[in-house]
Amino acid sequence: MAELEREILVALLNLTREGSSDRSKLQEAARVTEEAIGLLLDDLMGEELVGESEGLLEASPGQRLGIAVRAVRAGADLERVSRALGWLEFEEMVAYALEENGYAVSRRFRFQAEGRRWEIDVLGAKKPLVLCAECKHWSRGLGNATARKIVETHLEKVGVLSENLFVPVAMSLTPARERIYRRIPVVSVFELPSFLGEFEGQLDWLASFPVELPPPKPRLTQTVLKKANR
Repeated sequence: MAELEREILVALLNLTREGSSDRSKLQEAARVTEEAIGLLLDDLMGEELVGESEGLLEASPGQRLGIAVRAVRAGADLERVSRALGWLEFEEMVAYALEENGYAVSRRFRFQAEGRRWEIDVLGAKKPLVLCAECKHWSRGLGNATARKIVETHLEKVGVLSENLFVPVAMSLTPARERIYRRIPVVSVFELPSFLGEFEGQLDWLASFPVELPPPKPRLTQTVLKKANR
């Protein structure tokens, strides 16, 4: 059943990426029975993850993200799911992967420094680290001058932002031919879970920006006066 669910959910993501679709196209794309389509669609509609109007299946960006998360939880390949997403949805999948690994996440973090405005696609914080992810929906990884320029710019803005131990990471859709550029790891969304479990032991050769934080201020305590016994 899980395999059928995965195929239907991924097919649904592909078909609704540019607009609406119908049950017959979904059945053809997923290569499953009409009964299986009906059962899962009823379930998805009950969870408000898909809508149907005049025979057409529709999913908003928020609903599509919910479908993508459900597909991953059902065992679908993360890279395959990400291919079915738009670039903003791709950012959300990166944020979801970080959250699932215990990171507090801030999306499209904007700040102003050195007379300029900057933006980091996804910030993931888990003490003592802050992971700064530049999410680009590259299908060929780091393989051209444009992609390298993106990494260079990302390194610059993470350096400007630094207020803790910050680690810049470039996210791509598929594994890159070059996994490291300027000491910045280029990680496909498929590799992200394993990367998150291993990279803390490899900080000595990754680009990072350690900063000494001031000691925490002592908390004020309230003194409670008690009446003396007479």
